[in-house]
Amino acid sequence: MRPVLTAERGVQQGADAGRAGKRPPGSLAGIVTVDLPDWVRSWGGVVALSLVLAMFGPYGTFLSMDSLSRVAFWCASALGIAAMTRAVHAALRRWPIAAAWPAWQRRGVSALLASLPATLWIILLFSLCAKVPLAALHFWRVWPQVIVTSMVFAVILGRRDPMAPPTEAPAPEPVIVVPEPAPVLPALDIAAPDLAGAFLASACPRLSGARLLAVEAEDHYLRVHTDRGSDLVLMRLRDAIADLGEGLGMQVHRSFWVARDAVVEVTVRGQVGQLRLSDGTVVPVSRTALPRLRAAGWLDGGKN
Repeated sequence: MRPVLTAERGVQQGADAGRAGKRPPGSLAGIVTVDLPDWVRSWGGVVALSLVLAMFGPYGTFLSMDSLSRVAFWCASALGIAAMTRAVHAALRRWPIAAAWPAWQRRGVSALLASLPATLWIILLFSLCAKVPLAALHFWRVWPQVIVTSMVFAVILGRRDPMAPPTEAPAPEPVIVVPEPAPVLPALDIAAPDLAGAFLASACPRLSGARLLAVEAEDHYLRVHTDRGSDLVLMRLRDAIADLGEGLGMQVHRSFWVARDAVVEVTVRGQVGQLRLSDGTVVPVSRTALPRLRAAGWLDGGKN
């Protein structure tokens, strides 16, 4: 029997951690064992970065402001830019065209769009904290610096994409409502809860007991969507699909697996389709997946 090499052992540990929904061993996230809420982990990173910026005082803030003014400026700037970036990102995720983009592309576009109002916010804060007249600050000189900062916050907040609005919020008029096929419902009622519950208990115990809606690939992670929110786990999409089986749902896009009973509306225009889930999330349907969905009865009553 050949000895197990150290590198092989590390790879196996990384795979085991991914299957358990944990961060990679040896990473900072893996050292912190406390299960913090999503908003603490995302916005806490923004506040921590703002304090680091206040310490070093880039962009002339070290010389133009005292310590308290510098901390106030960078905390207000960071939270304002992060909030604007998050709001734009949420709007892009609800737009069917942008929902089909890769995650990194949505983050970049949201940072670029949010940098415009964020620049005005930075100019106002700098004028107040550094006691500089507004007329002395030029928008087009400040804007490139704000773009860089917005990109950083887009990466930090990108791991915690904004959740869809509550189901009681008014929804747009449905284009095509997909009826639930009667022959499939008994199989879903019996087998789906067991498979979904086992997957959630294994992948993300924090959401154990919730109703699984969809699984979305984000870089090397998976975002698990449920009726009680979402969470990121270190897992491959094909492994998640293998655990969930074929009766519960279907892979409708290279980055999405969707539970069938979570779909409340389907729209097909030519070779382009999209699904709306019960929590309001819009999921794109790839051209290659349309024939499989049609054969499985997901598109019954739809228009082509």
